[in-house]
Amino acid sequence: MRLLSYNIKSLLVDADAVRDVIIETAPDVVAIQEPTRYLTGGRRRMRRLAAATGMVCVIPGGSPFGAYTTALLVSAQRAPDVVARRGRPLSWRWWRRRDLVAWPTRRGCAVVDLGGVVVISVHLGLDARERAEHCEEINALIERYGPERCVVAGDLNETPDGPSWAALSRHLRDMAPGSTVGTFPAPVGRRRIDGVLAGAAITGGPSEVLHTAAAQRGSDHLPLVCDLGIDLEAPAAG
Repeated sequence: MRLLSYNIKSLLVDADAVRDVIIETAPDVVAIQEPTRYLTGGRRRMRRLAAATGMVCVIPGGSPFGAYTTALLVSAQRAPDVVARRGRPLSWRWWRRRDLVAWPTRRGCAVVDLGGVVVISVHLGLDARERAEHCEEINALIERYGPERCVVAGDLNETPDGPSWAALSRHLRDMAPGSTVGTFPAPVGRRRIDGVLAGAAITGGPSEVLHTAAAQRGSDHLPLVCDLGIDLEAPAAG
C-alpha cells in the first residue's frame, strides 16, 4: 500500500500542483491535513480533487464529519476494501486558557479501516499543551483499533525530538528514523514536522519527502510518501 501524507494548505497555494503530486505518486491512500473546510463549497472541492486524481474522498474534512483539519482519500482500486471510516473530534479546551493570542483551531482526525491496516490522518496544533492532550486521545483510538495495524500520518507541528512524537511512539514507530530531511516550509523544508508512524505489523518504508517540481509548488509543506506492507504474524509492541 502506498501512502501519501500531505498538508495541502486548503489548496490555496497551487491546487494544480497538489493534483499533480497525487497523480505522479499514484497512492492507495492520501492522508490530508488542512483540507478546504473553510472555503465555500469546501467539501465539494475535496471531492473534485479526488475525482481529478482517480481517488475516492472517504472523509472530506470539516465539522459535519468530525475530522475538522484532516481528510482522507483512497484509490478507486482500494475503495472496496474500506471496512469503516470516521471523523474523530479531538478535545477543544479553549475556555481553560487565559493566555490565548488567537482563537484556537478546532482539531480532529480522520480514520479509515482497510481491514489489514488502519490509517489515521492527524494535524496537531500549535499549542504544546493541546498537542499533549490530543496525542493521548489518538493513542486511545490506536488502542481501540489495535496498535499493530495502525498508521498515523500527518502534520505534528513539532520536530521528532518533541513530546508528541514520543507519545505516539508508545505504540508506533517512526517510519523514517533518524531522518533530518525537512518538510516545512516548502520549497526548502528546514524542519521535519510531518511524519508517518506505524505499528508492529506494518512493514516497508522508509517514508520519503518529495522534492518534485509539483511538490515544491503545491503547499507550504512538502508531502511524504511511504510504501507499506503488513505482516500479520508480527508480535505486538510492548
